[in-house]
Amino acid sequence: MLKTALMFQDHMILQREKPVAVWGTAAPGAEVLVTVQGQSTRVQAGEDGRWTAKVGPLRASFHETMQISAGEESLTLRDVQVGDVFLAAGQSNMEFHMRYDADLEEERLRCTDDRLRFFDYPEVSYPGQIDEADYGKNFGFWRKANPKQIEWFSAVGYYFAKEIRKRYDVPVGILGCNWGGTPACAWMREEKIREGGGEAWLEDYRKALDKIDLAAYEKNFAKRNGSWGNWRLDPFADPVNEILMKGKTASVFVKKVLDLLQSLAASQSDDGSAPVDPMMGPKYERRPSGLYESMLSEVTPYGIRGILYYQGESDGDGHPEVYQTLFPALISGFRELWGEELPFLFVQLAPFGHWLSCEGTPYTKIRAAQQHTAETVPGTGMAVISDVGMELDIHPKKKQPVGYRLALQAERVIYGEDVLCEAPTLRTVDAEPGRLHLRFENAGTGLYLAAQTPDGVKTDPHRLGGLAITIDGEPVDIEPVRAFARGDTVTITGPDLRPGEICVELGCTGWYRINLYNSAGLPARPARV
Repeated sequence: MLKTALMFQDHMILQREKPVAVWGTAAPGAEVLVTVQGQSTRVQAGEDGRWTAKVGPLRASFHETMQISAGEESLTLRDVQVGDVFLAAGQSNMEFHMRYDADLEEERLRCTDDRLRFFDYPEVSYPGQIDEADYGKNFGFWRKANPKQIEWFSAVGYYFAKEIRKRYDVPVGILGCNWGGTPACAWMREEKIREGGGEAWLEDYRKALDKIDLAAYEKNFAKRNGSWGNWRLDPFADPVNEILMKGKTASVFVKKVLDLLQSLAASQSDDGSAPVDPMMGPKYERRPSGLYESMLSEVTPYGIRGILYYQGESDGDGHPEVYQTLFPALISGFRELWGEELPFLFVQLAPFGHWLSCEGTPYTKIRAAQQHTAETVPGTGMAVISDVGMELDIHPKKKQPVGYRLALQAERVIYGEDVLCEAPTLRTVDAEPGRLHLRFENAGTGLYLAAQTPDGVKTDPHRLGGLAITIDGEPVDIEPVRAFARGDTVTITGPDLRPGEICVELGCTGWYRINLYNSAGLPARPARV
């Protein structure tokens, strides 16, 4: 009868320096005793058997045991550590496992840190699904950073945790709660969706429900869980993308992709606008509030130091116009769940062209919304990855820069360090015949134009990537334009440059590649001046 929530297991990491919640079920009315690090808390289970105890604050530690008892029943959780725990939330680029990362084999050789651990909550889209036979059997337990287990770590979470471990020498735990292909509204309760102006998502769902034959839906959903759910993990792999781009339709994977795209095309709404997802309904992970109820609420209020978030692609594919108000509402909703103003660190979407049915152009609105959030919502930090996107893949394969840059944000936002963690930001443009002078904030000790980006792509150190210019309403030919960086200024030269009504854009298209960096090695963010 005595049972804890799923996260409380052997090898877990607990949050240091604050009271932490421990919860579960026992016999109704039973007295439950929780003891860890010499501190004990007694609580009484309610009529429904549920109980929650708070213990601590706890000091950082590498060797602890937690004892839980209720009457004659008892549980002993061993190999417990106390350090800093971070929630890793979002969609596929946060879910993206190390097994697909470009640097997996190199990391596997040196991945022997017992004080870096990861828990991935199973992907549960409706109540009771987690109790179905074998569902989520590969997830729902704490893994250690070692050569055998590393491939199942979130790559972003792993590289972030690795940096925090190195800098602060405390155990670091990553609590994964993410699911590929999910829009922000799936992680929000309905009141927050409305607060954030997300009625369009709610209306889409209402229309989908109006058309559902529940019996047929249940049948199709069961079939989808048995087949679609298995292959959906593989779009991260390069061989899959190569097959798709070469059009080798003999692949079973490709056949399923094409079948999906055809079903989407055939299910256009009555006015011929956005396609209706054929799986949308009361069990689908992408429905509004679905994962808020079935996943996020289940890991709350596990003690954490802050939140890491990488999401927005699905909003770009759906309703990018509302993300500027929806995203701050999502942050507010996460913080309300934990009952504190937790630091919220997120990743600005990478440059991207197209992949399957996804197009990168709408992501310009998502990036602008993310920048607005970073500038207006306190306690946030944004990692810019404008230099490591992939034109034909929505999943950049090199995640080390992402985790590293999130860790830089954590140094400032969470740990209060005086570090340069912000990307170079274009602020002013001055003109003279044949030249424009672009001045940036966050240059550090000086800007530079790189000949190669972190993912190994060669770039021209005499050109500014992602650049577009108009003068008096006419686009300027960028081909002859050359760039030179010095201090906080990039000077560009070209025969068509002159004073006038000037608009300079940097990274304001779906696909681009930035090669301008500050002294901290951070690439310039998208901007329009």
